[in-house]
Parts: sequence; structure tokens; C-alpha cells
Amino acid sequence: MARFCGAIDERTQDFENSSIAYSVDALGISIGSLMGCPPVTAYIESGAGISEGGKTGLTAMFSGLCFFIAIFFAPIFASIPPWATGCTLVIVGSLMATSAKDINWRYLGDSIPAFLTIAVMPFTYSIAYGLIAGICSYMLINTIVWIIEKASSGRIVPPNKDEKEPWTWRLEGGLLPPWMKRLASGKKSFWKADPQTEGVAEPRSEGSSAHNEKEFVTDKQA
Repeated sequence: MARFCGAIDERTQDFENSSIAYSVDALGISIGSLMGCPPVTAYIESGAGISEGGKTGLTAMFSGLCFFIAIFFAPIFASIPPWATGCTLVIVGSLMATSAKDINWRYLGDSIPAFLTIAVMPFTYSIAYGLIAGICSYMLINTIVWIIEKASSGRIVPPNKDEKEPWTWRLEGGLLPPWMKRLASGKKSFWKADPQTEGVAEPRSEGSSAHNEKEFVTDKQA
């Protein structure tokens, strides 16, 4: 969701107050589990609200208020047929599909796990099974490629191996959130964003959608 609304810093791959957001998300999941409710977490459906401009906590507060009011009208809302809300799911699905353009389809070690993740989810009616299929296939394919490449001294490599999507856990910004590093350095206004950690704004084209106020350039260099 942070990347969808343009809050991700492409240099550090993090966003401001990320630790607070993760803590609130984990707390909501824990409370929901104790109450026997579905996981109270951020779903991709939130992208519909972000596309309309809701990018702050005020949007979440009003959504929670509407859910609270809906409790007293549950029998009326339960009588609404599922096909009446299907159009909203189509919009959410189209927003989800836009992320597929960022997949590296040139290298099979990246494209096959991504395809399996996308395909397994609707066929099994489970997001978890889709993630398991994608992660396991990614590890299996790239491990086999690495073993064959090492065993053949680099003579046997799959096509477009040089176009593999690079990744590393050693981020330039480090593992600690930006506000914690500013606090450790003695900065008094540690809660304010440091201009040096801002992402690089990508110039928008004429055909770009109007609701994306800020887009960022992804640094693909390892």
C-alpha cells in the first residue's frame, strides 16, 4: 500500500514511520485473532481508497466509523446480493493487475514464480497457497540454476540470465527505520523526514493516471 500511494523511498526501500505502521498492523492481527475475527490487516482492497486520494490515517478512521455504524444495519446489508458488489471487485482487480507490469518477464527465474503466485491464488481460493507456490518455485528454480552454473563453471546458464532482477538484504538505508537513526544521531526533530532520504520523482507522462501524485524511479543497479 505504501508503494501504491508513492510513499516508498527507492533508495532505502522504506517509508516514514514504517515501524509504527507494522506495529499497528501486528496489533490489529493479534486482537482480531483473540476475538475470533478475520485478520484485521491492510489488504489490497485498500488500493481502491488510495486511488481516490485517501492516503492518510483519517481515511482509515472514517472507514472504521462506517464499519461500526454498519453493525446496527447488518441484516439490511446482508440482504444485498453478491452480484451487486461485484463491480467494486472488478475495479479492485484492475488496480491489482497494474502491478504485473513491474514483473521481470524477461527471465524465467523471475517470471515463472510470479505467474504461479498469480495463477494459484484464484484456483485455490487462498492467498497463502499462492505465496507458497511463488516463494518455493523461486527458491527451487534459482537454486538449481546456481548449482548448474557453478558446476559448469559458468558455461551452462539459462537465457537472459544477465537480466535477472537483482536483490539484496543489504539496503543502503540500513535495517533500522529512518526516524530511529535520526533519534540516535541526536536530531531533535527526529520525527520529520530527512530531505536526503527522499526518493527521486519520476517525470509523469501525459498518459499517466491523474490519481498518482508521486511516482518514483527504481534503482535497478546492484
